[in-house]
Parts: sequence; structure tokens; C-alpha cells
Amino acid sequence: MEGQVQLRCRDCGRTASVRGEIPEEYFSCFLRVIQRDGWVVAPGTRVELLCGECFKEYEGSETHDDAEKIDPARRPPRAAR
Repeated sequence: MEGQVQLRCRDCGRTASVRGEIPEEYFSCFLRVIQRDGWVVAPGTRVELLCGECFKEYEGSETHDDAEKIDPARRPPRAAR
């Protein structure tokens, strides 16, 4: 039996196809696509994916809130703290 699914990025809509005989080919194809394109499960309570390009630019609420602590270029001058 052959399986087929299309991965879709939550943010940009980019897609990738996974297809193959279940279980070996399908699983191998899935791993190749994930590793090649950098797909990840998006943070949150819903099962959604982010493509590698969107994930590179991803800034979630924790990242955004802590950006000043992490990136010295974003820190306000000492007198303003």
C-alpha cells in the first residue's frame, strides 16, 4: 500500500510531498523531506508545520519577550534600564 501526504507551512503555505510504499519507502521519504527542507512542528497546541525558511525567521512570544536579554544589540542603554 502506498501512502501520500502533502506538508504545508502554517506561515507561508509552502508545500512538500511525501510519498512511498508503507512503511519503509514512506518513512524514508518523510525523513528526507524533513532533513532536506528543515520542516519542524510549529509551537502551539495545534498540529501545524513550519518550513525551514519560516523557522529560520521564527520569533515566538518567548523569543520576542526575551530578545533584549539575548541580543546585546537590542538592549537599551544602561542608564535607561
